[in-house]
Amino acid sequence: MSRRRAIQHGLGATGAGVLLGAFATSRSASRAMQGSVATPARSPVELPQPRVLKSAGGELAVTLTATPATVDMGAPLPVQTYTFDNVVPGHTWEINPGDTLRVALVNNLPPLSHPEPMAFTRPHEWTTTNLHTHGLHVSPAGNADNIFISIPPGETFHYEIAVPGDHPSGFYWYHPHRHGGVAQQVRAGMAGAIIVRGELDEVEEVRAAKEQVMVLQAIELGDELQLLDPIPRPDEHQAFYPREHILYTINGVLNPRITMYPAEDQRWRMVNAAEGKFMSLQLEDHDLNVLAWDGLTLAAPEAAGLVLLSSGNRVEALIKAGQPGTYRLVLTPGSSQKPNIPGMPAPAHPSATPVATAAPTAVPAAPASPTAMAEMPGMAPMPGLIDIPGELAVRPILAIEVVGDGPEMSLPAALPAWNPPMLPIAKTRTFAFTVERGPDNIEFLDFGVDGHAYDRDRPPYQVKLGTAEEWTLINGIDPRYPDHAHVYHIHTNPFKITRINGRTLARPLWRDTFVLSGKNGDSITFESNFEDFTGKFVEHCHVLTHEDLGMMSAIEVIE
Repeated sequence: MSRRRAIQHGLGATGAGVLLGAFATSRSASRAMQGSVATPARSPVELPQPRVLKSAGGELAVTLTATPATVDMGAPLPVQTYTFDNVVPGHTWEINPGDTLRVALVNNLPPLSHPEPMAFTRPHEWTTTNLHTHGLHVSPAGNADNIFISIPPGETFHYEIAVPGDHPSGFYWYHPHRHGGVAQQVRAGMAGAIIVRGELDEVEEVRAAKEQVMVLQAIELGDELQLLDPIPRPDEHQAFYPREHILYTINGVLNPRITMYPAEDQRWRMVNAAEGKFMSLQLEDHDLNVLAWDGLTLAAPEAAGLVLLSSGNRVEALIKAGQPGTYRLVLTPGSSQKPNIPGMPAPAHPSATPVATAAPTAVPAAPASPTAMAEMPGMAPMPGLIDIPGELAVRPILAIEVVGDGPEMSLPAALPAWNPPMLPIAKTRTFAFTVERGPDNIEFLDFGVDGHAYDRDRPPYQVKLGTAEEWTLINGIDPRYPDHAHVYHIHTNPFKITRINGRTLARPLWRDTFVLSGKNGDSITFESNFEDFTGKFVEHCHVLTHEDLGMMSAIEVIE
């Protein structure tokens, strides 16, 4: 089996035979879709909603099965990938503050057929898995949100996660977080949404709006829409994570449709559940009236013409439908592992053939809004991280058909803002995301934090429980090399961003995931309260290839 072997060897004898036979008769279709895989194979379907599993009696108990599956995403061929429970995305979990989340995670992914010794900061053991509840303020210890747990193929682990009674209501998500296989499993589609009900849901105008959960993913596949294995030791013409096509899907479907009537409001709850793609979203002739970022509610809705979701970010917005017609939600050229916000430098491949979701179309650039994330310059690929030409093309991912009539709806004037008081700052810290190279200053070695690639044996940075700290994260990219943006995420506790590139913000931003723009010396400064939980967890780049390649470090909260 080649180094680019697909996952079909893990589908079982019967399934593999059926799939191989089907694809043997579909090679002409495969050739025909080269460079345009995302053109849907059928008319747009109404946006499906993931199945919702709701807590009852203070508990949500689920069995979550990691398994290979064949999934119909509306592409010319069925998709062979890794899934949770045979669907992409996984089911939505709906819980309340004070609930206990019990998850039996069953790993039915295939064992690697020829495991070879692999460096800890290279793709390795990518069918071993675990679970992370991204954004939840819960314990990182024991059998709670503990990402140091390993669940090999064929084994089951039982999680028990107690959600605090004062947990903020909002939109969160779950995904695997086993170092060495995070990027592989997330790019395959293994992710699902988490809803914590609460105060925001009781705002009259929010409660009246139809709710749409939107799990935005970038499924990375081979030429027959099969998940390809990573390449731990790529040559100069290969990537660690090979791909021929990317399917930009919403709730597992290419180019779905939403129907609204003029003046209707809908509540869109969006998560960028891609491995590392930035998703710069613009809705033609409409604003997104943002209610919350990363599950943390604003004081009032903020109109934004364009929002940038880094990998892991969530945004909730009310959309007020305009005049009858068809409008498109598009990914602008800010969408890629090489982000380029309108008005910034041109994409690296401006004339390349698009390879995902749909043919590119001209979309006027929207001015940056207060709600949009920081502007970022273009980036060039790092060695071993090869981008597909055309990834930066503008492309629609959702159609909104405004028809009919109904009662006019209104936007709320105020929201139950999440803005807890900060504890006194006990300590400051400055650290950097870095890229390590060989003696020739060309060979890529590792990503790292302060010049150190992730090492599970390195003592963690320690913080005292019941204190707050102020940290400044610097982009330590070598200035001789192209700009390279990162995405900062820390587990367990959100943070309040006070300065970007040394400039004090007029209004701080609460997040659990935030972009670090790409120039050497760029920085973000933020404060965080370390309350409620002791234990060890991690901070890392949420471009998950960067994390698997070493850009992660451990934090420990102690008494």
